[in-house]
Amino acid sequence: MYLIVGATGNVGSEVVGQLLAAQKQVRVFTRDASKVSHLKGPIEVAVGDLMQADTFARAVAGVEGVFLMNGPLEGEAFRRLIAQAKASGNPRVVFLSTLFAAYPDSLVGELHKDKEDVIRASGLPHSFVRAGNFMTNTFQWLETIKSEGVVYNATGDAKTAPVAPQDIAAVAVQALTKPDTPEGFEVLEVTGGELLTVPEQAGIVSRVTGRPIRVVEINSEQAEQGLLKAGLPSFMAKAVAGCYEEIRNGKVAFVRDAVQNAKGSLPVTYADWVESQRTQLA
Repeated sequence: MYLIVGATGNVGSEVVGQLLAAQKQVRVFTRDASKVSHLKGPIEVAVGDLMQADTFARAVAGVEGVFLMNGPLEGEAFRRLIAQAKASGNPRVVFLSTLFAAYPDSLVGELHKDKEDVIRASGLPHSFVRAGNFMTNTFQWLETIKSEGVVYNATGDAKTAPVAPQDIAAVAVQALTKPDTPEGFEVLEVTGGELLTVPEQAGIVSRVTGRPIRVVEINSEQAEQGLLKAGLPSFMAKAVAGCYEEIRNGKVAFVRDAVQNAKGSLPVTYADWVESQRTQLA
C-alpha cells in the first residue's frame, strides 16, 4: 500500500494513476473526499488534514511508501509528521523537491531543503525527486496571453529543460516501488530532454494554439510586483522572483537522464505536451 499526499495535484494525480497501472494498492490523503472522486481505480481515501496529527497517523499506518509534496507544514510541525510516518512502520518517503534545493542562497530551495534535511535525519528510507521547470507552469501565462497576447519574461534568454508531470511521476513511482534499482539514489534531479528559453516556449504555444503571442522582457523586481498583484504572499513572491534570477544566471540550464532511466524512453517534449493541452491553452 502506498500513501499519496497531494493526489489532486498535477504530479500527485499522475503518481496515483501510474501506481494503479502497476497494480499497486493506493491510499490518498485529502481534506475533501469529493476532490478525489474523479480518480479512477480501486483507491482508498483517507480524509484528514496535515495540521491534525491523528488523521495523518491513521492514514500512514501500515503503508510501505509515502509520496509527499512541499506543503503548509514547516519546522516542528513537519518533524512531527515525519516522526508519525516513522512510528507507523518505517515506510519509504519520496519527497517532491526542487532543483533549487541544491543552492543554499535560494529561498525556494531553502524551503524544500529544510524538509529534505528533516527526512534525512529521521532515518527513514527516502528519495528526493528534485524537479525542474514544470511544463504546467505554462498555465500561469494564460491570463496575460488571453488579455494582452503577452508572456512576461523575467528570465531573459536563459534556458531550462521543462518536464511533464507524468515524467516527474514516473521517477517518483520508480523511487517508491523499486528503490534498489541503480536509479534509486537519494537525490534524483528531474528535467525534460530539451533546453528551451521562455520565448521558444511561447513560440511553441503560439504555433499550437494559433494565438499570436509577444514576449515582453521584465526584470526580477517587476516580476515580484506582478506576483504580489496576483495574490502571492510577500515572502513567496520574493522567493519565486529569486528563482527567475537564478534561472537567468544559468543555474538550472542542464538536462538529466532520470526520466529516461525510469521510463525506458525519452521524456515528453514540450511541443507534444502543449499539443496535449491545446484545449486548455487555446
